[in-house]
Amino acid sequence: MTQGLDPHPRRDPLAAAAAALVLLVTVSPWGLGFSGSHAAVAAHIAFAMGIGPIAVLISALPAAAVSTAVGGGWLVASPWALGYASLGVTAWSADLIAGMSLVALSVAAWRARDARRPPEVAAPMEPDRP
Repeated sequence: MTQGLDPHPRRDPLAAAAAALVLLVTVSPWGLGFSGSHAAVAAHIAFAMGIGPIAVLISALPAAAVSTAVGGGWLVASPWALGYASLGVTAWSADLIAGMSLVALSVAAWRARDARRPPEVAAPMEPDRP
C-alpha cells in the first residue's frame, strides 16, 4: 500500500471554473451563431489553445493567474480589435462576460494564494561581536 498519497486529492473550484469558461469560449462561435467570422473562430480556438492549459493552474502558480487575467482582458477587447463585434450583441457580449469572469477568477485565485501563504517572519539578528 502506498503511504503519504491522498487517494482523494482536493479539487480546486477556481481552476475548474476557469477551465469551464475556456471551454465555453471555445464553442461560443458555433453555439451563439457567429461562426461565419473567420476572425472570431480563429481567435477563440487560439485563445483556448493558449490560455486553456494556463487557466487550470491559476491557483497553483501566480504567473498563471496573471497570464489568465491578461488573456481575459484580451478576450474583452478582441471583438473590436479583430472586427467581429459588428456581427451582433451575442458576438461581443459573450466575450465581454467570459473575459471579465476570467479576470475575476484570476484575482480570486491570487487573493486565495496570498491568504494561504504563511506570514514572513524576520530572522533573528546576531549580536554584534567586537
